[in-house]
Amino acid sequence: MPETQVPGRKRGRGLIFGAVWLIFLASPVSEALQRHPDAGMRAVVIAVTAVFCLLYIAIFPLLAATAPARWVGPALLAGLALTAGAFCLLAGEDGIFSFVFLGAAGGVVLSERRSALWTGTWVGLTVLLPLVVPGWTIEPSGTMSVLLGAMAASGFVQLLRRNWELREAQSEIARLAVADERLRFSRDLHDILGHSLTVITVKSELAGRLVEGNPDRAATEIADVERLAREALSDVRATVAGYRASSLAAEVSQARRSLEAAGITAVLPSAVDEVTGPHRDLFGWVVREGITNVVRHSKAATCSVRLTATSVEVVDDGVGVGAGAPFDLEHCPDASHHGNGLTGLRERVVAVGGTLLAGPRPEGGFRLRAEVPQ
Repeated sequence: MPETQVPGRKRGRGLIFGAVWLIFLASPVSEALQRHPDAGMRAVVIAVTAVFCLLYIAIFPLLAATAPARWVGPALLAGLALTAGAFCLLAGEDGIFSFVFLGAAGGVVLSERRSALWTGTWVGLTVLLPLVVPGWTIEPSGTMSVLLGAMAASGFVQLLRRNWELREAQSEIARLAVADERLRFSRDLHDILGHSLTVITVKSELAGRLVEGNPDRAATEIADVERLAREALSDVRATVAGYRASSLAAEVSQARRSLEAAGITAVLPSAVDEVTGPHRDLFGWVVREGITNVVRHSKAATCSVRLTATSVEVVDDGVGVGAGAPFDLEHCPDASHHGNGLTGLRERVVAVGGTLLAGPRPEGGFRLRAEVPQ
């Protein structure tokens, strides 16, 4: 598996984090140089130190990688373990301090469980080696240094990873918020233009039929088409500006004109006063979507809009959408079954804790009903 590309900033932080700890390597290096005063062995000490530092630093860029190559980390750990053994040979008992770096490196490359086993192994060797190597003594301070150093490094590694994961999650949340807003905006445009263009189409067809027999009525319908087109353009501009709202009173009034233009008898409430302010805009969207579907699909003779303080219902006596009981959109959210208009409408209703029902009536026709909490 190829190594995942990570930002240069994260790699730089990993290098800095690894390099800072190398200052504690001064003690075993100094001891090794004192134990081997001749130039040849000192060159060996310097070479081992350089290799150890390079291997150790090379491990930390893997800290920011989400999917490092499987062989890279273990290979670096194996090389680091070999050079730590060389430190023990060169520096004697002081070389045990290099085990601190092995524990920290394991926290970068290995999972939490394997890192704990890896650290435990090196902590155990701080006790075992003095028992088998003549002249070495068990130093509790050395064992605690390895244990605490490895734990501190592993904890800091986990903290860095959690911070990076949190930032990535925040970026993903922001991206999803933008996507949701785009979806909401597209559904608003669908609701607005779908209704307006449907009425414009119906009125244009009516004007075409009346142009010869009743030119005055045709001219009136054409004027309405022009007005509706201008209103649709204004609605789109208002939506883009973020100020679009659907007025219940205006939608009921527009419903009467739309139904009459389509030759459908309208049975509408004379007033909307019983609907409280917070629900008026939502009910306006329900009336808009319901009337649009009636005009476009129903082939109905009569359409009724019924209002209560907590519900709105649009009912027609048309062809409906097929046999069967009404379906609950809350439990059937697939837009392919009922179109984008009802999908967006369902989201508006559910957002205020309500339910939306839509489907054919047993006695014929179609019903769209929204209910909201008191």
